[in-house]
Amino acid sequence: MSTVSRIEDEPTGASVGHAPPRLERTRTIQDVVDDIGFLRNHSELLVNDSRNLHESIGRMHFDSLEEELRSTTVRHARERLPALLDRLSTLGFSWRDIAWICGVSVPAVRKWRQGESATGENRQRVARVVALCEIAAERYHIADVAGWLETPVHPEAPISGLDLMASERFDLVLALACEQPGDPEEVLDEFEPDWRVRYRSDVEVFTAADGLPGLRLTSPDN
Repeated sequence: MSTVSRIEDEPTGASVGHAPPRLERTRTIQDVVDDIGFLRNHSELLVNDSRNLHESIGRMHFDSLEEELRSTTVRHARERLPALLDRLSTLGFSWRDIAWICGVSVPAVRKWRQGESATGENRQRVARVVALCEIAAERYHIADVAGWLETPVHPEAPISGLDLMASERFDLVLALACEQPGDPEEVLDEFEPDWRVRYRSDVEVFTAADGLPGLRLTSPDN
């Protein structure tokens, strides 16, 4: 073999150690679909984790709020009962409202105000009303607490915060105050599950052809 042929057969310096270039596989529509599916599943997991975390924090917040109501009630129960009643009266509560919440008669409340003793349970009830009003006003900035409690929770049901308190559901009143849940219907579902049927009206308000409001009976199928 000649010297020339041997030289031609030997690799040049530029080719030593270099593999031939690889061709990347062209992505298909199936690859894109798989990637999007992965991202969707991953985002769904993140959303679920975020929702669970939000619910867990919400429960912790509400539990701490109920504990604050209990401790504030204990603190106010140490005060003189007439002073507690005067505070509720200043907030706008009537003696009838206080009697309704405490489950006693109006004359009984008047006797307490005049200095007659009350049972420990009734004293605690009055103190708890004062405590709830304090939390609603100071923490959630409800200016007219008494007026707020007298207002129906939902326009389609004559159930107010006073009714909830009279039924010992201070937890639901707290839920409304801190807007957790924010939907009053959820509170009513918890308090009176059949409220939609019970308070459904057979009369509805409509706008007549002349533009004025009118009343008419609703259809039995509605």
